[in-house]
Amino acid sequence: MKRLPLDGIRIADLTMMWAGPYATRVLAEMGAEVIKIESPRAWDNIRTLIPQPGVADPWNSSYYFNDYNRDKKSLTLDLADPRGKGAFLRLVPHCDVVLENYRAEVLDNLGLGHDVLREAREDIILVSMAGYGKTGAERGHVGFGPIIEQMSGLASMTGYGDEGMPVKTGISYGDPVAGKAAVAAVVLALIHRRKTGEGAFIDLAQREVLSTLIGEAFVASSLRGEEPVHRGNRDGRYFAQGVYRCAGEEQWVAISVRDAGDWERLCAVTGIVEHLGAMSNDARHAEIDRRIAGWCAWREPQEVFETVSRAGVPAGRVLDTKTIHEDRHLEERRYWVELPHPRMHAWKQPRSAWQFIEARPRLQRHAPLFGEHNLEILGGLLGMSAEEIAELEAAGVIGDAPANPGVG
Repeated sequence: MKRLPLDGIRIADLTMMWAGPYATRVLAEMGAEVIKIESPRAWDNIRTLIPQPGVADPWNSSYYFNDYNRDKKSLTLDLADPRGKGAFLRLVPHCDVVLENYRAEVLDNLGLGHDVLREAREDIILVSMAGYGKTGAERGHVGFGPIIEQMSGLASMTGYGDEGMPVKTGISYGDPVAGKAAVAAVVLALIHRRKTGEGAFIDLAQREVLSTLIGEAFVASSLRGEEPVHRGNRDGRYFAQGVYRCAGEEQWVAISVRDAGDWERLCAVTGIVEHLGAMSNDARHAEIDRRIAGWCAWREPQEVFETVSRAGVPAGRVLDTKTIHEDRHLEERRYWVELPHPRMHAWKQPRSAWQFIEARPRLQRHAPLFGEHNLEILGGLLGMSAEEIAELEAAGVIGDAPANPGVG
């Protein structure tokens, strides 16, 4: 097997929650050695978010944490302690990238800003993922995905026209999008460094990343003065379009009837009455919705999807988090994998979405236990003596469990 693209790259991961850990997970999948750094007094909150009940160390057995932090190593360091800060600065020369998603001022307040990191390694790459960026009036605000989604402008485009209210997406959409943007930023900076020998400092504001996804709405507003329109599941370009409930609990199929020809073919295979009579576009769409919904209601979603698709009408089954794990296509592509874990039973996890034909990335290991690699990194990589490491542990600068762990 050929080398993965980021084989030989080492990343100091100071991120927490979703956007940052998702970025470093993807980088790890691509071959980078990712060292996740947490303080015993301020660890990644998702270690204890939605924990498994009745376990002795819930911070090591959270599905949420394990999803975003597999293929990483764990080093605990209290960066607010001078000894922890000193150990981190000894680590930086061994790293190519430092990635963090603290509030804008936190890294500087810790005395670990870009200028300090450059003193430790001149060509270091620093990617800062503050929710609102390192400058500006809102730089000090805490950025979470649902808030960023509202402030990016995206929510102004989601909703149902008859209600007139914006509707949040089902997930914190800003997080994974910003995570993929951070991956791109790291790779571009590495290419730049290879060509020039220079490091980089990238100010990646998560709010701005998400705003770039609605460029057509900005154009419509700035050039034509258009207000955001809530279309629900409809698209004004099509004869009819919607998402229709099928048999079963919350089972749905999306169908797009592009033109009158699609409507004729759909009616031919389903037995839906084709004739609509004279009516307005809105009334026609409402009547089509009613007829399709009636036909779908008592049928299994897979049957609906296959019947409509065979007629040449665009359709797609809306898979929930259970049925997607049973999807035949994903099974055939070996998308789901299981990793052994010392604290948890095996469960299906997605492999890397980026599959290189000559160097297929494979999940190597479960997310690290808290401080699992302290000795390997501090003693092996940094050359600390056993006495030095013991002193750090006694002072609470490092540890193998969070101090005073809470839940959530």
